[in-house]
Amino acid sequence: MSDLTIQRRTQRRIVKFQSRLEAGAGDRWIPLLVGAALAAVLVWLSLGRVDSFESGGDLPGYAQAIWLIGQGFTPEATLFGDDVHLLERHWSGILYALVPFTWLFSAARVLVVAQALALGLAVVPLWRIARRVAKLRVGAASALVLAYALHPATHRLGVTDFHPESLAIPGILFLAYFGATKRWVWYWVAVAVVLLCRADLGLAVGLWGFVLLGDGERRAGLWTLGVGLLWALGLLLVVQPLVGEASLIGGQYGSYGDSLGEVLLNVVSNPIELLRDLTAQANVNLLVSLLAPVLFLPLLSIRYLLPAVPLAGLFLIANIDGTGEFGERTALLLAFMFVAAPHALDRLGNMGVNRVFVDVRLLTTIAAAAALSFVSTSPTSLYQQPWQWGTPDATEQAIIDAAAQLDTDVAVRASPSALVELAERTWLYPLETSRPPTVQFDAIGVRALLIVDRDIPERTAQERDDFTRSMAERAGFDLIIDDRENGVALFFRP
Repeated sequence: MSDLTIQRRTQRRIVKFQSRLEAGAGDRWIPLLVGAALAAVLVWLSLGRVDSFESGGDLPGYAQAIWLIGQGFTPEATLFGDDVHLLERHWSGILYALVPFTWLFSAARVLVVAQALALGLAVVPLWRIARRVAKLRVGAASALVLAYALHPATHRLGVTDFHPESLAIPGILFLAYFGATKRWVWYWVAVAVVLLCRADLGLAVGLWGFVLLGDGERRAGLWTLGVGLLWALGLLLVVQPLVGEASLIGGQYGSYGDSLGEVLLNVVSNPIELLRDLTAQANVNLLVSLLAPVLFLPLLSIRYLLPAVPLAGLFLIANIDGTGEFGERTALLLAFMFVAAPHALDRLGNMGVNRVFVDVRLLTTIAAAAALSFVSTSPTSLYQQPWQWGTPDATEQAIIDAAAQLDTDVAVRASPSALVELAERTWLYPLETSRPPTVQFDAIGVRALLIVDRDIPERTAQERDDFTRSMAERAGFDLIIDDRENGVALFFRP
């Protein structure tokens, strides 16, 4: 058999396989397999981070809050501060839907699993936008879902801490898909889900109304504009000042004050300062890291990206040093980037009979850029050896053993490493880690102190002994665990 005959047969088989994918097999199986694989990997790795006590600073607070709801208490997690209700943290009402699962599993695990499943689910609407709205062929749609599944931001959102806004990513993509296909009942369901994830996302939802208006959907566009803005501004500017002082957008806004009103006032009155903060190096680096894995394609279809820009800009201004919450600075832009990317490929391709043909070299470059970005910067890259997560080392096992000795009704102050393990209790307070602990750490009613040496400045043996003696003489705490080899100490006051 000649080489030419083998080549022709191979080409025929490839064409036949592509035809089957285009006929419907690809639409049924590719998004399902990619989404399930992404969700499974993120679930496995995020649970490993929890088991390794490396899950982040916000997860313990949210875990404590939804555990309190499950126990019938008001969700005022002490890790959030004094008398701070869960809804004062961005009005993330969707977290109430996760409460029943805490009756079967630990609250921290429920949260990270829900986040991982949401990120995996986002593959489905992304595929449908690419195939049914942008009319891309299977190859182009596959390149986009691969870019999303390998994007470092997707993995960082999935495995580092808990971010309520991550739960909105599939909702935003479904919102765009159902709006484009005029399936209005499901469109409004998606809108409701996004609004329940965070109140401030209503600003982006409202601005999506302009996209619908540009598509000739006057009624839906005006309703979207009104509902989104009324929801966000009503909760942020009217309800929030009445129920508490916790800021809803961007945590503490630093020089821009603690309320949305002050932020907007400074934006209007100090445009030069606004531009300077918006173009700070940390913000530029973040934007480049988000756009580079998809070759800056969303910028070619800016119309679909613009609804995210004002709110994302406020997030970036609020965190000019780059140390603010990663989720709120990333999730919104990530979602709208992948709403815009299929439309960008639509513009770059050529329309065939019923599908848009995109140059295979461009698709290969997108896949290569996504893979290289994943390998080089993703927190789950092989270089990070994620397969080692989840097995407690000696220190982590010592933390587990110490936590097991404390009943859930005991008020505890603990090092950050131990907070997730202790989150399911009514009173839990973080230990200050910028300095060695002192006897004046106490809050009224705290009966236990769990110290993990790796979280605090290094101490000499004499300093440890002096602190233990002071705890006994001045505060009445007994040292019941003194594991100096693993750096864990537990004090208890009867």
